[in-house]
Amino acid sequence: MTAERLLADTNALIHQLGGDQRVGDLLKDKKVHISFVTQIELLSWPGYTAKERAVVAEQIQEFIIMDATERVKMIAIDLRIRHKLKLADALIAATAIA
Repeated sequence: MTAERLLADTNALIHQLGGDQRVGDLLKDKKVHISFVTQIELLSWPGYTAKERAVVAEQIQEFIIMDATERVKMIAIDLRIRHKLKLADALIAATAIA
């Protein structure tokens, strides 16, 4: 049986990294993908110490990081036009759709 796939949003992973077990339970036994935007958002948070950033970098290696393809870009453009989304949100949503 193939594991269920899902794309996790940055906010969900922030809660998980902060110890929210409910998020951990939702991600358990799933094939978790993240957008390259989520990778950037998590690793560039200014409140991290160098040690915390290293821990986060190690933890997100468990996920499949999805880069921006031409299809993702086109979907993000459409989402921004139709729904007035912020760029990061449009890219993450477009990654999930693609």
